[in-house]
Amino acid sequence: MVALAICCMTYSAAHAQDAAPPPPVKMGLWQSNVTTTMTGFQIPPDVAAKLEAMGRKVPGATPQTVVTQSCLTPEEWAKSFEHLNNNDAKCTYTNRTITSQKMSFDMSCASEHGSVFAGHFEMFVDDAEHTHGSAHMKSEGGGPNGQPIEMNSTLTTHYLGADCGSVKPGDAKIIKSE
Repeated sequence: MVALAICCMTYSAAHAQDAAPPPPVKMGLWQSNVTTTMTGFQIPPDVAAKLEAMGRKVPGATPQTVVTQSCLTPEEWAKSFEHLNNNDAKCTYTNRTITSQKMSFDMSCASEHGSVFAGHFEMFVDDAEHTHGSAHMKSEGGGPNGQPIEMNSTLTTHYLGADCGSVKPGDAKIIKSE
């Protein structure tokens, strides 16, 4: 997630040259906090009650925060750009804008069920050790019963150090999910 989020910052420049530019952040262990709010789910009351009785969150009822750690290496940096530079049938990226400290783009992704999620992503590099951003996605007919779903996320990342410890490049480690 960190590699994807951070690489999005300079995607436009990479797209023009078809190669990843030098990273604007440090390589090593990064921690990401992503808080997402989803609306549009129509969970039957009995199902919601069962989920709550099991101590599980009801989808869409409250924001969910996931904290992960990722190891960002030059190779992971480059791989992230390869993914974003490949507008395949599942996702397309348009309205790309980049400055030395900000990156934004619109995206549209098709699901396996035929619905399309479309939205806007924005990321800021605060310095070589901190980034923050947001995403807004919406789907018409994307829910289990064909209802529209809307998702809003905020993201903050910070550098923890050069040593990734037990976190392997390409594998995010979930630290906390609430």
